[in-house]
Amino acid sequence: MKKNKLTVAPFDDIHLIGINSTLVDYKLAFNFNNSLKFNFIRLNEIVLDNHLPYAFFYYNAGENNNAFNLVSLRHKEHVSVKLNPQIDYLLVVRNHIIEDKLTLLLKNIRGLGGVTYAYLMDLSKIPALDVLLEHIEMHERHCLENLNS
Repeated sequence: MKKNKLTVAPFDDIHLIGINSTLVDYKLAFNFNNSLKFNFIRLNEIVLDNHLPYAFFYYNAGENNNAFNLVSLRHKEHVSVKLNPQIDYLLVVRNHIIEDKLTLLLKNIRGLGGVTYAYLMDLSKIPALDVLLEHIEMHERHCLENLNS
């Protein structure tokens, strides 16, 4: 008897953009806010596996729109996730986004001052990011609960 397996991607409505930048976290967030009309707010730093704090920003574009996290992956000379090519920041885009809008967002990020390169990451090819994304989601939820209480 053959058994059917149902597999569900744990992060099927998430897009990841890896960003390499010469800017410190608050200046990059400012450039997003100023040039791309985001409204990032800085939340409590996220502590990752190496027990170091990393900058964490959040922006919610409103109901039925996207929510964004900008997460620093560098703390001084320490890198929390080693990737090739190496990235300094991870932009997490939650909720459905049409391909054209995602392409335009990526193009606009590449045009920001201080951004060396940015690319759309394939989560299926980097399974180590699953744990990081779970950690980011839990951290965001915790921070937002504290803001609303």
